[in-house]
Amino acid sequence: MDIANSTSIGKHWAAIRNGVAVAVIPMTVPKDVDFEEYRRRALSTLELLGEVKTGEVLDDYGQRCFVKRPNHANRSTTPKPLTVFPIFQPSDVYQTGGAI
Repeated sequence: MDIANSTSIGKHWAAIRNGVAVAVIPMTVPKDVDFEEYRRRALSTLELLGEVKTGEVLDDYGQRCFVKRPNHANRSTTPKPLTVFPIFQPSDVYQTGGAI
């Protein structure tokens, strides 16, 4: 995947399990939704599936991945490489013959 030339789908929370984003929930909501309540419930739901991370979903011609947002310490002039997680697709289980 070419991260530099991919399209951003927006900021999301993701549940990470075994190096794969098994579920993602967008951070954007309509103005009439209580964001703090939405955030609390979204994070609670994702915690059931894995470790919750904040980041961005990128799309490169149909191939999507989750890129973990660096913490403040890593937002310097010489940042660490980005952490990229593939987003789980149900068809992945059938292709590999196993479960995530």
